[in-house]
Amino acid sequence: MPHKHIMPLIIAALFLMGLYPAPTQNLPADVSAFKENRATCDHFRGEEPYDAERAAFINRQLEAHCKGTDKALSMLRKKYAANKTVLNELVDYETTIEAQE
Repeated sequence: MPHKHIMPLIIAALFLMGLYPAPTQNLPADVSAFKENRATCDHFRGEEPYDAERAAFINRQLEAHCKGTDKALSMLRKKYAANKTVLNELVDYETTIEAQE
């Protein structure tokens, strides 16, 4: 599948352009993992599905990187409620991005 090798290239390009967050030192692993996953999610949320193949690819990325992030963000905010450093890292994320069922 040609698309599986594209993601690292996209992330590297976004990082170099300053559009992908640099790794933050001294954050708990679960917070760092959330931030990385959510950055990928947010990237694909803004992509244009200019044809059916691209739309399918974007939908797979959204499913892989966005599903469950609302709950994960809520859980991290509760887990680290007393940690101002972590809360500052999470403050700008939209609380609800997933479709409500």
